[in-house]
Amino acid sequence: MKITSIDVFSCEGGWRTLNFVKVGTDEGITGYAECNCVRSEAILRAAITYLGSLVMGRNPFQTEKIQFDLYRATQRQLGGAAHQAISAIDAALLDIKGKALGVPVYELFGGAFQTRIRTYYTHCGRAEPQNPEVPPVKSPADIPACAAYVKSLGFRDVKVNYPLTPEDRGDITPGTLGKIVEWIGAWQEVLGPECSIALDVAFAFKMAGISKLAKALEPFNMLWLEAETLDPQALKSVRESTSTPICIGESLYRTQGFKPYLEEHALDIIMPDTVWNGITMGKKVADYANTYDILFAPHNSHGVLGGLQAAHLCATCENFKILEYEHDDVPWRNDIVTDPIAIEDGCIELSDRPGFGCDIVEERIAEHPPKTGTSTLARAMGQTR
Repeated sequence: MKITSIDVFSCEGGWRTLNFVKVGTDEGITGYAECNCVRSEAILRAAITYLGSLVMGRNPFQTEKIQFDLYRATQRQLGGAAHQAISAIDAALLDIKGKALGVPVYELFGGAFQTRIRTYYTHCGRAEPQNPEVPPVKSPADIPACAAYVKSLGFRDVKVNYPLTPEDRGDITPGTLGKIVEWIGAWQEVLGPECSIALDVAFAFKMAGISKLAKALEPFNMLWLEAETLDPQALKSVRESTSTPICIGESLYRTQGFKPYLEEHALDIIMPDTVWNGITMGKKVADYANTYDILFAPHNSHGVLGGLQAAHLCATCENFKILEYEHDDVPWRNDIVTDPIAIEDGCIELSDRPGFGCDIVEERIAEHPPKTGTSTLARAMGQTR
């Protein structure tokens, strides 16, 4: 079997563009994968097209070797769009391999520890939801309605964000600190003790602000505090000063990127993005973290196919904890795939269909072209989501 074509399809995805890779073979087996990024989709599509040209004529079963060769070809551009493109091609090849062998992708990595994948509802409490069914949250008074909606879907756990002020960059103001505590308390009150809450502040704060926030959140028995930094020793100092679990990883790539954080024991939960790191590399990262007794909870702010890519990896990992799930998404989320995800009691139940068990519907994708013009520029510059 040989790779004969690689195509990229894109459609509007709300606060990001949804991108899909299609890999064709000379035996008529087609592999699909989702690969999205935030604010730089044109670069990603170009990277997929270029790297795809390097694997024409290759045997798609050689997933490990192809993944390594593409990494070597882009090692001066470690991470970012280059590795996201590698990950897209890797996932599509695994889809081909699974379909050719008649097995789901998780069987290609030693089989499943679990096929029932626990999830949490992410981006909970948006002021302007993508999905028109989701109640907006513009003040604490709106939280009960949104919480009731989330619980009606069967989710037990959520991740929230908080709208920060310009004065909060670096450190955190006393006013914001108090409002975040009030915000988390309001969610916990209506969700109930059986639900856990994660808070994501990304790169908003330096460690002084993160340390204050982690201490203030201790009474809430958080699922975790998600805070990004490129300094593992600084993060370690925070982890050692608080009982709030610390989670990081969506901006890191490959085992080398996670190595200093694991060696420093700087975190409690590791969160690589499966679509950006890839399944072949994602499995290596998860197993590497397991040697340090670190839990694995992948980042997943993607669509249905991207979610399934993550879920198949989670199924193979002993240290899997929980998977992020993007429910508040564009209304056509399920229309552009053949087999939408069904959430039951907060879990994804993986099928035994070959590959990822889900293909894209190209004509439906074409019905929702990506945004262009000034609105795209504003989104790329971070002025809108």
